[in-house]
Amino acid sequence: MTDTPALPRVAAMHDISGFGKCALTTALPVLSACGVEVCPLPTAILSTNTAFEGFYIHDFTPCMDAYIRHWQKIGLAFDAFYSGFLGSYEQIGIARDFVRDFSPPLVVIDPVMGDNGVIYKTYTPRMCEGMKSLAEIADVLTPNLTEACVLASKPYDPDRISSADIESLARRIADLGAKRTVITGIERGRHLVNCILDENGYSERYEKRFPFMMNGTGDLFSSVLTGGLLTGHTLYESVDSAAGFLSFTMEHSRYYPDAARRGICFEPYLYLLKGGVFKGDA
Repeated sequence: MTDTPALPRVAAMHDISGFGKCALTTALPVLSACGVEVCPLPTAILSTNTAFEGFYIHDFTPCMDAYIRHWQKIGLAFDAFYSGFLGSYEQIGIARDFVRDFSPPLVVIDPVMGDNGVIYKTYTPRMCEGMKSLAEIADVLTPNLTEACVLASKPYDPDRISSADIESLARRIADLGAKRTVITGIERGRHLVNCILDENGYSERYEKRFPFMMNGTGDLFSSVLTGGLLTGHTLYESVDSAAGFLSFTMEHSRYYPDAARRGICFEPYLYLLKGGVFKGDA
C-alpha cells in the first residue's frame, strides 16, 4: 500500500461574513476546490459584507493568540500563509509573528485596505502604514491600485496607469521587501490588466473588462492565485488562472439577484478549478 500524499495546507487569515461572498467565505471553497486544505484564522466576524448598511462586526483580535497557541501545541505545520482583511492594528503583528513561528514556505499577502482611491473606514492611517511591514515578509503581494499607492507612499491617480507608472509603483513596493508583486485590476480601456514584477522583471497580463462591478473580486482573484501556487503552478499560470476564473464567473453571475452587493456566484463553477488552475469551461 502506498502512502497517500498530504494535501498542501494553508493558514488563511481573513474575516468571515455570514452573508456576502468575500474573504473566508470565498477562500475556503475556492482553495478547497483547488485541492488545498484550508485552516481559517478569523480576523473579524461580520453579519454581512460591508456593502450592506448596518452590518454587525466583531473584532477577533482578543481570541487569536489562544487560537494560534493551540495550533502550535498540536504541532500543525503549513505550506503557506495567506492573509487579507485585518480587523485591527494589532493583527499586523500577529501576522508577522505567525510567519516567524510557523515558517511557511509561501507567504501571500493581500493588503486589503481600500479601492477606487478610498480607504476602508476600519483602516486607520496607522494600520495603512503598518501594512508596509507585511509587504516586507511577502513572497507574493497582491494589491489593487489604491493599495499599491498606499504602500508606495504615492498619491492615488487613476490617470497614471501606463506600464511605466505601474512598474514604478511595483518597484517601490519591492523596495519594502516583497519578492513578487501583482498589482491587480488596472483599468485600460476595454481591458483589466494584472501587472507582475518578479525576478524576471516586469510584465502585464490582459483580461476582458466588464461594464459592471461586484463585491469580493479581489478576494476571489487572490484565492485562486494562491490555489495555483500551492498546487505547483507558476506565478504566471496562477495569475492567468485567477483572472480567467474571475472573468468567467463574473459574466455568469451578472443576472443573479443582487449580485453586485452579495458578490460573485462562483459556486456552480468550482469544479473548473480541479487541479489547481482554471482551464476554461470543460
